[in-house]
Parts: sequence; C-alpha cells; structure tokens
Amino acid sequence: MDNRVVELREERRRKYFARGIAFAVASGICYGLYTGFLTLAETQGAWGDWFAGVEWGDGKPALSAFVITFVLAALAAGLNDFFSGVWSLIMCAKNRQLGDLWKTVKTKPGWIMIVCAIIGGPLATIAYVVALNSATAAGNPGVIVPIAALNCAIGAILGRVFFKQELNAHKVVGIVICLLAGAIIGGTSFAALGPEALIACLFAFVAAFGWGFEGCVAGFGTILIDYRIGIAIRQTTAGLLELFVMFPLIAIVGGEAGCIPELAGAAIGSPALLIFALSGFFAMPAYSFWYKGNSMCGAALGMACNGMYAFWAPFFIWLIMGALNIGGLAADYPPLAPIQWAGALIMIAGIFCIAVDPMQLVRGRGKESDAA
Repeated sequence: MDNRVVELREERRRKYFARGIAFAVASGICYGLYTGFLTLAETQGAWGDWFAGVEWGDGKPALSAFVITFVLAALAAGLNDFFSGVWSLIMCAKNRQLGDLWKTVKTKPGWIMIVCAIIGGPLATIAYVVALNSATAAGNPGVIVPIAALNCAIGAILGRVFFKQELNAHKVVGIVICLLAGAIIGGTSFAALGPEALIACLFAFVAAFGWGFEGCVAGFGTILIDYRIGIAIRQTTAGLLELFVMFPLIAIVGGEAGCIPELAGAAIGSPALLIFALSGFFAMPAYSFWYKGNSMCGAALGMACNGMYAFWAPFFIWLIMGALNIGGLAADYPPLAPIQWAGALIMIAGIFCIAVDPMQLVRGRGKESDAA
C-alpha cells in the first residue's frame, strides 16, 4: 500500500513538473506572437505612413527621425502594454481576484512588482520597440530578438553582482555561449544591413539588460504573488507609465511636444489599434505563463524554456509578415540568415546551460539506470 502511495505521489509530481515546462514553453511561443503582431501593427494605417517618412492625415508633413525612432516606440510600447494590462484585469475579474489585486498592490511584494514594471516597461520594452523599429527600417526586424534574449545571461551576471547569487561553472559556460551567439547574430546583421542594424542591436541589448535586472528583482520579491495578479500589476503599471509619462516626456525632451495630441489621436483612430489589442493579448500570457511555469518547474528551467523566443519571435515575424504577406513584405522574406538561425539555436543551448547543469542531468540519468 505504501509503495502505491509513493508511486502515485511521484506520478503527480512528474505531471506537475511537465505542466510547468508546458507553461514555460507556451510563454516563449506567446512572446513570439506578441512580437510578430506588434511589428505588424506598426505597418498599418497611419503607422505605415509615419515609418515610410511620407505625408500623413490631411497633408501633415513627414515626422522627424527622432519622433519615428523614439516617440513612436514609446507610443507603441504603451499601447501594447496597456492592452495587455486590460486583458490581465479581465482575467482577474473572471477569476474573482480584483479584491486580492487591490490588497496585493499595498503590500511589499506588490510594490516590488511595480518596480519590476518600471524597469521592464519604460526602460526595456521601449528599448525593445526602438530596436524592432530600427531593424525593420533596415529590412529585417527579426535580427534583434536573439540579442534581446540575452536577458537570461545578463540576469545571471547581475544576480551575482547585486544579490551575491552563485555563478558556477555551467552558468559561466552558458553565458559565454550566449555572448558568442549574440556576437554572431549582431556581426552578420551589421555586415548585411549596415549601421541601422548596429543601432537596433544596441537597443536590443539595453532591453536585455532591463529584463535581466527585472528578473533579478522579481525573483526576490514576487514569489508570494499569484501569477495572474502579478502580471496585472506589471502590465497595467507599465502601460500607464509608457502612455502617459514616457510618450509625452520623450516628445518634450526632443522638442516635439506639438506632435503629442496629433500622434495620440491618429493612433487611437487607426485600424492598427485592433492589432495592438491582439499583440497585448499575447503579451499577457507571455509574461503570466512565465511566472506560472517558473513556480511549477523552477525558475531556472522556466527561464530557459521561455528563452526559446529567440527562435519563436523571428519565426512568427516571418510567418505573419512574410508567408502570410499581411504586412506587405515579400513571401520569401527571411527574418534571419542561415548563420543567424544557427546563432539563435546556439543561444537557446546557452540559455539551457545557464539554467540547468548538464553534468547533473547526466549523473541523474546514470542513477536511474543503476536503479533499474
């Protein structure tokens, strides 16, 4: 009887662990979908005219390079995260968690999640969209995604620097692999696409730094928060800050304050708004499934599975904007060159090496074989 109880308990543990991995993998897929639809949204309606550098609306002059590069990035990031926050609040309402949400906001873990939103939203997400826009202008938005996926390696380094977390041999090897893969992707992008690709990769690295630091902070303060509540706090805070603080602030700093109401009005009236709602819909599970998966299979393995968006995001950009030809790109549009696809896969291997000690897996399998 006792043996049967032990077997049932072990079977439940395995199923729970497998579900956690499924959540973490799904988070990476959703991140790829969110990136694909966000890139698509910025090709539609007024957005297409803005990035094409032509007159828009009722003969309004073309936007300046500063507005196109930075102000529109803040506006796009804000719309995406705002819609993601709305979807998250709907999920909390569906699960009757709005009361718990309000209580959590007033706790220390809730405030730490708000800090995560500040780091991961106005800093990392806007930098990510700037990188996407710069890479799109160069003709290949997919090249920056693996660079942004360096957040796993950067998070491991920052965890060591700020929180004295252990940085053992397999993590160091994984970090080196990720950095080499990033150099392959960035170097070939610059050679093929020119200076715009370099700018895109630099901002993608800023995004990776922000998300890596966010991961360190979140790991220390959000373990007690339900993943649905956590993502509602994060995305709502990030969306409001990006839309109502960073978007106008960046425009003012760049001497373009006069364009704020016109851009906001055109964005709200554009059919692209529905696509931003769709990208926000996928951004919600991209983060919430990551939190859920981490709690079920462990933060290290969950982070590694999520990091597979280094492959999924370029794939979905190609599928949506190339193969389906929705965004006006050619059907044979390649998001990455063959060597860059190889670099993305190498980076995924590096991420797994950071998260999981390969030697422990080998030793564990050896013990299972001996027991059999």
